[in-house]
Amino acid sequence: MESNEAMRPVVKTKTIAFVAAFSAANAALRVLLVGGPPDVKPTAFLVIISGIIGGPMAGVVVGWLSMTLSDLYFGAGIWTIETSAGMAIVGLLAGVLWHKSNRLGRWVLAVGGFLITMVFDVGTSVADAVLFHYPVWVAMAGLYVPFMVAGASPYPFGFVDELTTAILLGFMGPSLVSRIRNFYH
Repeated sequence: MESNEAMRPVVKTKTIAFVAAFSAANAALRVLLVGGPPDVKPTAFLVIISGIIGGPMAGVVVGWLSMTLSDLYFGAGIWTIETSAGMAIVGLLAGVLWHKSNRLGRWVLAVGGFLITMVFDVGTSVADAVLFHYPVWVAMAGLYVPFMVAGASPYPFGFVDELTTAILLGFMGPSLVSRIRNFYH
C-alpha cells in the first residue's frame, strides 16, 4: 500500500513536466515558424501527440497553453479564448480516441489527425465569423477556397493546416509516441 502512495508524486511530477515541456515547445515553435508558409506548423501535431501520451487532460492543457502562450507574443485578443479552447478540444479528442491504444497505425493517425484538425479549423472559423460579424460561408471559403481570403490569397489555409498535421502524424507519429511512452510510462 505504501509503495503506491510513494509513487503518486512521481507520476504527477512526470505529468507536470511533460505538459510544461510540450506546451513550451509548441508555443516556441509556433512563434519561431511565423515567417514560414502560413499554417505549416506542428501545433496540432504536438497537441495530438500530447493527448495520446498524457491522456485527455494533458492534451487539453497542452492545447490551451500552446495557443495562449504563443498569442501573448503575437498579441492576445478575444480570439485567443476561442483558439485556445479549440486546440484544447484537439488534445481532448486525441486523448479520448488514442490514449489507451497500444497499436497506432500511420494511416489511422494521419486520417484522424486530419479530421481532428479540421474540427479545430472549422470551429474557430465559425467562432470568428460570429465574433466579428461576417458570414459563416466567408469563413469556410477562406479556409478551403483559394483567392477568397482578403480577395486575393491563393492559399487554402485550412487544408494546409490539416495536411501538415496529417503528414507529421503519418510519418513521425507512431515512432514518436512509442519512444516517448517508453520514457514517460
